[in-house]
Amino acid sequence: MEEIGNKVKAGLINYPEIKAVVNPNFIVIKVPGEEQHLWTPQLSIQMETDESGKNTILYGLYGPRSDVWMLFMFLYFVCGLLTLFISIIGLSQYQLGMSAYILWLIPFTLGGIFVLWFTSRTGQRLGRKEMRLINDFVDKYICD
Repeated sequence: MEEIGNKVKAGLINYPEIKAVVNPNFIVIKVPGEEQHLWTPQLSIQMETDESGKNTILYGLYGPRSDVWMLFMFLYFVCGLLTLFISIIGLSQYQLGMSAYILWLIPFTLGGIFVLWFTSRTGQRLGRKEMRLINDFVDKYICD
């Protein structure tokens, strides 16, 4: 694990457009703060040793920054919860023979979920260049 951390630190000299945080068993590779935008991806690598203690196993995850990830998950949760509550109230009113106009809000909440999904897909396309840059760095200095 220490050898991989040292390779990453040495590789940062040749890649000024990459920034990395190297911990004993965790590495985060990302674009520096000046060049980041909302959709900038990062790579989180977790390192573990196998049972023999001779080999290091790497687990990597490309994704957005944690604050962007949490925002989207919160908005998905809110839209889903609103859809559930509106459905329960509207169907209860319908079963009681009352007017259930509240059910007309369901297409709007589902539309909100679609807008979030479409926005995240657009963000993935916008961050493609940075992800390729990070991937090239990993291929050159970690996966040799």
